[in-house]
Amino acid sequence: HLNVLARERLARFRGLKNFKTSPWETAEDRPHEPEDWRRLLQIVDYKGSKNRTLREALVGGVNPGIRVDVHLRGVPSSLRNRRQPLSLFSLLRHEHKHTVVNVNMHLNSSVEEPLKSKEELVVQCGPRRLVVKPVFSAGDNTPNNVHKFDRFLHPGRSAIATWIGPLTWGAVPVLVFKSKQNQDPELLDSADADAEAQIDIDNLELIGKGTVVAPDQSRVVAKRAILTGHPYKIHKRIVTVRYMFFNAEDINWFKALQLWTRRGR
Repeated sequence: HLNVLARERLARFRGLKNFKTSPWETAEDRPHEPEDWRRLLQIVDYKGSKNRTLREALVGGVNPGIRVDVHLRGVPSSLRNRRQPLSLFSLLRHEHKHTVVNVNMHLNSSVEEPLKSKEELVVQCGPRRLVVKPVFSAGDNTPNNVHKFDRFLHPGRSAIATWIGPLTWGAVPVLVFKSKQNQDPELLDSADADAEAQIDIDNLELIGKGTVVAPDQSRVVAKRAILTGHPYKIHKRIVTVRYMFFNAEDINWFKALQLWTRRGR
């Protein structure tokens, strides 16, 4: 835009010669990191750590078929009056800590509209039911561990869904739900008023499934922006391009980036 400086609008972007092979400097991302990013759990050897944790869980404990009395503190009154039996689950080592959760998610082909990134979803991951806003990215393997950000996940397609949440060891299956939209205009006001209330299970729609993959805090999800211009004059190997930048400062700022045509020349 004429009134917007490109170097300020694209301050969080950087030039890459090749999206899949060029190295990514993580030091430039530190000013834009979440507040608790450095406090998240980082696992160097995921496979070895998982095997050690599973072996620890098999040592000791209570054998199947033995009656056990469990005493709980601070139980809400709503749970005391329920007639349905309660289920108790134990966590493995480090599963109470938060990390970068990656899930190989598949959206059902029966879903009518594509799913937008950062849209609120309800996921059932083992015994846990979480409300998350995942970011979608390509699930390919790249040498530089940089993956293209996907704005939408289309029906019948798969992508890596990423969010910050509690750690889960192993390839645990995941069910993905979405709250059904209320089509009755008379009930919209009441629905907005109850937005912060507990999620109604009967109002959830199963839209996809997935599998937990190894958490990787060094995995880069990058948005791709392409600067375009109109070739005004071509003389041998010199090309004059207009409508790409509108001031000399932006030209000098981005002059180190390579140019190419639609045919890759």
